[in-house]
Amino acid sequence: MNLALNKMINGWFVFYERILVWFFSTFPGKLIHRIIKNTKLYGAIKANDRVSSLDVFRAIAIIGVVIYHFHHKLKFGNLGVDLFFVISGLLVGGLLTRDFERDQRINVPKFLLQRGFKIWPSYYFFLIFGSLIAFVLYRISHPDFLIPLSDIKKYIFFFQNYDEYPVHWVFDHIWSLCVEEHFYIMLPLVFVSIQLFSPKRNKRKALYGAVIFAILFGIVAKYVSFYYTKSGDTYTGTHNRIDALAWGVLLNLVITGFGKRLKEIKWMPLLSLLGIILFSVAIYINLNTADLVYKRIVLQSLTPVCFFMIILGAYYLDFSRFYILRSIGYYSYNWYLWHPMFVWVITDIMGPGRLGLAVYTVISLSMAILATMFVEEPFLELRKKVIPKIFKKNIKIQTSDRVIPYIKNNL
Repeated sequence: MNLALNKMINGWFVFYERILVWFFSTFPGKLIHRIIKNTKLYGAIKANDRVSSLDVFRAIAIIGVVIYHFHHKLKFGNLGVDLFFVISGLLVGGLLTRDFERDQRINVPKFLLQRGFKIWPSYYFFLIFGSLIAFVLYRISHPDFLIPLSDIKKYIFFFQNYDEYPVHWVFDHIWSLCVEEHFYIMLPLVFVSIQLFSPKRNKRKALYGAVIFAILFGIVAKYVSFYYTKSGDTYTGTHNRIDALAWGVLLNLVITGFGKRLKEIKWMPLLSLLGIILFSVAIYINLNTADLVYKRIVLQSLTPVCFFMIILGAYYLDFSRFYILRSIGYYSYNWYLWHPMFVWVITDIMGPGRLGLAVYTVISLSMAILATMFVEEPFLELRKKVIPKIFKKNIKIQTSDRVIPYIKNNL
């Protein structure tokens, strides 16, 4: 990565940190701080079963995406989505690995309902209430942002990533949630198939094989999509992005299989450094080439590899005192949902400069905090009551070198 780009990225993150520090020193910021201090956030980030490094990586991912969507202020910030995919593969794969390692039958309906309680309430609240806000804000200035009834089904049933046009800008970032929803369906079926058809002594090897196949499939799919489809799109289709999620599942398998050994390796953070260097080189090449094969296939395939290395190297590091970043990570899902809603109304009033970025950050983050408090958290509490009643059996969670500790991390 060249020096100018490096200075720009560092400058934006310093600027962003100053915005957050300033915001929490104002009266509205202090009020929000007092409110969230009495919510689930403080208990969540201090919980022993929460990995602090993953909170920080989530924060980095969402900050990159949020800045990028404000008129591309941070180049390559959109790659934060790939970081989310790897983290999601790690955490969701961990949920299934627990039962898999203990040779217990994986309950697919239970798994899907657990994910549904996490994803669906905030998502459908965003679709409904967000449509009302979009109508108020954009019905005159940007009417194309509104979702007509003829298009609503692709958002309701999570196939917008395969039916992108016409574009409704403040809602179309949910293509990544479509990818994750498809992943939530496919992954438990892979685990169940291996449980049913693979010999017991070879089950873990079969799981490694399935994950590696998914990685290779995603890379090949990008190649095929680029050369043999009319659009040449390699970005939003689930088949094109499955490799990033599979890298996360592989990361889970490495951590569950070699956890104690990894903790004892003192040079593991050097793996993160190597991943950062590789990522920087990949970005540098992208900046200095016009080759679409590199931009649409190579870079998109290499990015999750870099994030795999970065997360693995830093996984066991203690980031527990990074309270601001960890808090941002906690609210990252709803911030991802809501941030595009405010880009153009702020731009039309204040312009695309740093003041506009600061106001956009404060408003969108505040909305994310409120949505988390009044939508996501109540449904997660409801999940604790509903799931045991429906599925009766309450399995005690084990921890060992072979079985991943129960990592909540806002799952």
